[in-house]
Amino acid sequence: MSLSRQLIILIALLVLLLFAGTFAISINNMRAYLESQLASHAQDAATSLGLSATTHVEAEDQALVTAMVNAIFHRGDYLSIRFEDLHGRTGIERVAELEVDDVPDWFTRLFPLQAPMRKATVMSGWRQLGRVEVTSHPGLAYRQLWQTSMQTLNLFLVGALLAVLAGTIVLRLLLRPLKAIERQATAICNREFPLVDRRPFTTEFRRVVDAMNRLSGKVGRMLEDSGRQADELREQAFEDPVTGLANRRQFMDVLEHRLAAPDLLATGGLLLLQLKGFKAFNQAQGYAAGDRLLAEAGRALAALLVGEPRSTLARLSGADFGMLLDGLSEEALRRLAADATGALTDLYRRLELPSADVAHIGGIVYEGQDVSELLAAADMALRQAQAEGVNAWIVHRRRPQGAAPRSASAWRELIGRAIREQRFRLLRQPVVACRDGELLHHELFLRVQDPERQDAAITAAELIPMAENVGLAPAVDRAVIEAVVLALQAGAYPGRVAVNLSAASLADPGQVEWVLDKLQQHPVAAGQLILELPEYAAQAYIEPLIGWIDILTPLGVEFSLDHFGRGFTSFAHLRALKVNYLKVDGSFVSKLGQQDANRFFLRAIADIAHGLDMLVVAESVESDADWQALATIGIDAGRGYWLGRPE
Repeated sequence: MSLSRQLIILIALLVLLLFAGTFAISINNMRAYLESQLASHAQDAATSLGLSATTHVEAEDQALVTAMVNAIFHRGDYLSIRFEDLHGRTGIERVAELEVDDVPDWFTRLFPLQAPMRKATVMSGWRQLGRVEVTSHPGLAYRQLWQTSMQTLNLFLVGALLAVLAGTIVLRLLLRPLKAIERQATAICNREFPLVDRRPFTTEFRRVVDAMNRLSGKVGRMLEDSGRQADELREQAFEDPVTGLANRRQFMDVLEHRLAAPDLLATGGLLLLQLKGFKAFNQAQGYAAGDRLLAEAGRALAALLVGEPRSTLARLSGADFGMLLDGLSEEALRRLAADATGALTDLYRRLELPSADVAHIGGIVYEGQDVSELLAAADMALRQAQAEGVNAWIVHRRRPQGAAPRSASAWRELIGRAIREQRFRLLRQPVVACRDGELLHHELFLRVQDPERQDAAITAAELIPMAENVGLAPAVDRAVIEAVVLALQAGAYPGRVAVNLSAASLADPGQVEWVLDKLQQHPVAAGQLILELPEYAAQAYIEPLIGWIDILTPLGVEFSLDHFGRGFTSFAHLRALKVNYLKVDGSFVSKLGQQDANRFFLRAIADIAHGLDMLVVAESVESDADWQALATIGIDAGRGYWLGRPE
């Protein structure tokens, strides 16, 4: 119960007690007064009747005395009138029923009036002739007492209503700062840190508001400072200082991690780019001009990858750049190589370079090579491009024996058939807490049987990019969610499960309404569902994602940000995203015991995420050494083959 309601009830009780006391005193005083009036009335009647009847009693005129008694009694103000002689024998007696009109019986029982009996002696000189006993009728007194009580009650009700209304208004004004403090505290829990501008008049409330403002400001500044320090640490450890791109170390960590995990990179491409004559340019123009050339080249290449969120661009060394492109087809890779050559060639005009031969590009389409083989093949293509001529590019393709690329129409048919026939397989892998080994939830992985190879399955890493290319990614997400919801509703999974969604679902305005309708029909499943979005999707569609969270969280759905750190997203964006889990990209986890910078970076991520009420999960935990290291730097949980294989 709210404080204002409690105070209003307290005020009402106090007013009620005050009325009860006042009412009791008023009624008792009124009763005493009325009883006194009844006694005086009875005494006056007895005295008057005794004096006026003396002559007739002395003359023993019984008829006339009776007439006088009847005349007085029938006025209705008396309950009884009785004449008796000196020996107590009754001569004349008149008695009326105790009936009170217009007054409820319960009132007369609750507030009884004692009708007093008064006596007078009938005298003849000094000689006593008899006695007169008169009892007043309390009917009129009851009516007066009832009317007075009703007037008092009505006056109290009006006064109490006005008092409660006035008290409510005053309390709302006085307690308004508490509402503002409540909203401020709720906002802090929701990772927002507002300040209450209006300081209340009440001294105690003003102190509380000032204290909450200081708390909100300090927590906000602490998180901002932590995010800024983490960004600086990431820049120092993983970014090239000249171009702002990933450095060679980060690029190799990502490449090794992707190639070691087929669930993340089934197909794709690698491009190696080299600016020609950079050493001579540095010597002739100076290091400042050389740095400007590198920075402009990095910006030109980054602009080409705006539409490729699963790509990694890095400056490897000197004038060498590398591009790793997840899920890109051979045709798209060749088109990108040509566009990159054109963008770098344009630097000749903009920067007034000494030669029009600016850069060469060598690439390889990946399907199954290891790291050293892939780099060697890409380097060979680069050397061939340099031998080819001015601004040349060459892209080779190596695929497993007997494999052939699918066309876009073939992918559309394959995905459409899988959706229609529900040919999806879902594997689950545990997410385990670092502290006690407790199962937090399972993460689900999508598989589709390859119609051309019965012993092979198509992974989500290969399927989803192609589904996005042919416009079927939202349909795939709906089919997967429907299958998972039905399984959850049937009790197929213990605890929560995490389902990965594509960026295309966030871009589809009708997708969240479909998910909402489905989960409202299956509330049990909604309480067990975790929706995961990749980091690049959250960065590109932050407003739609916030809408998803606001709409689905009341149903019990939780949200997770996947592969965090791959896209170099600023930590400031995390405050706007009220996700429950932050899953760090596996490229920061591999060989963690040997990577001091990675440990410092993960600790910074954990500190910031915990301040925002998020759990941090490390992906791709593949060794006991990595698992033991995670527990010492504040990571909450992990997922990987060391903790459990997909099944």
